[in-house]
Amino acid sequence: MIPRFREMRDERGFHLLTLSVDHGLRAGGYPASHRDPFDRLLAAQAELDELILLTRDSAFAEFPCETLW
Repeated sequence: MIPRFREMRDERGFHLLTLSVDHGLRAGGYPASHRDPFDRLLAAQAELDELILLTRDSAFAEFPCETLW
């Protein structure tokens, strides 16, 4: 990690998100029309962890996750 990363993260009240097997399984279960694996993982994490995904990418409309922007 970059120097001071943890300190800066803590000062700003952020926390790291982890990926789990459940996220991977959910991402793999989405329809094959959207093939970008990173997008699929982001959508799965947002869906399963009940997070709002901040994006302007209209491709995320295919996924059952909440988006904002």
